[in-house]
Amino acid sequence: MTSPIRFAALLAVPLFACRGGSTRVSAADSAGVLAASEQYRQAWINGDTAAALGRISPDIRIFISGIPDIVGEDAARKLFVDEMATYRVPALELKHQDLILSGDHAIDIGTYEEVQLPKTGGPIYGRGRFMTIWRREGGEWRISRYMLNDLPDTSAHPKR
Repeated sequence: MTSPIRFAALLAVPLFACRGGSTRVSAADSAGVLAASEQYRQAWINGDTAAALGRISPDIRIFISGIPDIVGEDAARKLFVDEMATYRVPALELKHQDLILSGDHAIDIGTYEEVQLPKTGGPIYGRGRFMTIWRREGGEWRISRYMLNDLPDTSAHPKR
C-alpha cells in the first residue's frame, strides 16, 4: 500500500513478550502500552483526529515507504486530518511479534492487515510490518517513532 493511513494499523495488539526491567514494572508497562495502543486504534476506526493526536509525542517521526518523512506534531496533524477525510478504516488485524520494554521506552514490533474504505471507490487491502517506539511522557505512553513497510498481498482479496 502507498497510503499513509496504514499508520493506524500499528496498534491494539495483545502484548505477548516483555523484556527489560522487573517483572512487576514490565507487566504494568505492558498493560499501559496496550491501553494506549487500543485508544489509538479506536481513534482511527472512529475517525477521531483529536484522539489519535493525543497518543503521539510532539516530536513524532513517521517513516512510511513511498512518502516523505513526517516530522513533528504539525506534520502528523496534517497527515491524520487528510487521511481521515479520505479513508475509513473498518478493519485492522495485528499480529504482535515482540514488545521490548526499557525504562520509559517500549518498542512494539509486528505485522498488520487492514482494510481501507475510500470515500469513493472500492476497498483497499494492505499488509505489512511495523515498528513503533513508545515513550512514557507525563505518565502516559505516546508514540515517538513509527516505521512501516509493505508486504506483498497474498490474500484472496481483489488487487488495489
